[in-house]
Amino acid sequence: MPDVLPDPWVVLRGTDWPSLGTAYGTAEDLPRVLAPLLNPDLSVEETGKVLNALEPVQHQNTIYEATAPVALCVAAVLARRAEHHRAADRVCALLLGWLAGIAYDSDDACVAAHQRHFEEDFLEGYPPMAAVRALRPALFQAVAPFLDDCDSAAADSALSAALAFAEDPGLAGQRDALAERARRLLLTCDTRWRRGQALDVLTAWGHDTTALTRPGDDDRSPYVTGPSWPDGDGDPDNPPF
Repeated sequence: MPDVLPDPWVVLRGTDWPSLGTAYGTAEDLPRVLAPLLNPDLSVEETGKVLNALEPVQHQNTIYEATAPVALCVAAVLARRAEHHRAADRVCALLLGWLAGIAYDSDDACVAAHQRHFEEDFLEGYPPMAAVRALRPALFQAVAPFLDDCDSAAADSALSAALAFAEDPGLAGQRDALAERARRLLLTCDTRWRRGQALDVLTAWGHDTTALTRPGDDDRSPYVTGPSWPDGDGDPDNPPF
C-alpha cells in the first residue's frame, strides 16, 4: 500500500474492481460511481449522491475488500482539491466526513473490541481491515491540511480521521499535536462517538483523561457505532448531507 497519495485517476484505472467484494457483490460498478468526484466543478449535491452510492463498501460499519481502494481514491480527490482549496468548501467537508467514518470503523479501538467480543486474531484473519489500516499514512496526508479549516464540520471530521490514522506507528510524531486538539474537543464536544474516540486515543497514547471524562462516557463496544454514512445517524447534530 502507498505511503504517498497517488493521482485519483491512477487509483480508478489501476484497480481490479471486479475482483473486489462489497456488501452486495463485486465492485465492478465503482469506477462509474467514483468518476464524478474527479470533476473539479463537483457540486455538493453530486458529492452527496456519490457518497450515498458508496454505501456497499461501508454497509453496517463494516470494512470490505473494496473499501481500501475507494478510501484511497476519495483521499486522493480530497488532496487534489486541497491544492486549490477555497474557504468553507462543503464538498471537502463531505469527503472528510466520509473518510472519518472509515477511519473510525478501522481504528485500534474497533479492532480491540472485535478481538474481545469475537476472535483474538481478528485483524490477521480479516485482510480488508488490514488493507485499510495499511493506508493510514497516506490517508493522513489528505486530512491533515483541513485540521484548521474555517468550516467547523470539515475541521471536526479532519480531526476525527487524523486521530484514527495517527494510531499508525509511522505517524507517532504527529500525536502530541493531535492530543492537544483532542483535549480541546473533550472540553467542548457533547457527541458521544467523538468523545469516545478522543478518550480512546488519549488513553492509548499515555495521557491521563480523568479530568476530561464525563458521566456517560462509556467504553467502546462493536455495537456502539460512530458516524453511519450516508444517513448520518451517528452524529445527529452534524449530518453529512
